[in-house]
Amino acid sequence: MKIGDAKRATLADKMADAKELCMTRLRSVPREKRDAVADAILALADPEWWDRRHKGSDVFLLILESRKAEAMKIIQEATK
Repeated sequence: MKIGDAKRATLADKMADAKELCMTRLRSVPREKRDAVADAILALADPEWWDRRHKGSDVFLLILESRKAEAMKIIQEATK
């Protein structure tokens, strides 16, 4: 395995961890929309955040701190 492959696997693990945490926080969103809403919220992350943080949950919490207004707007649109 190449070093780049290991890094991508780690990034995929971080993203899966962040998405799982995000999905658990979206109780007010209808079940059929949660996956798309979680993807939209995670898309708000700066690419460098994934490299700098050790856990995906840290990235998710950083999104909520730094991009709270945008994340809330996504959630509100999904609950209409």
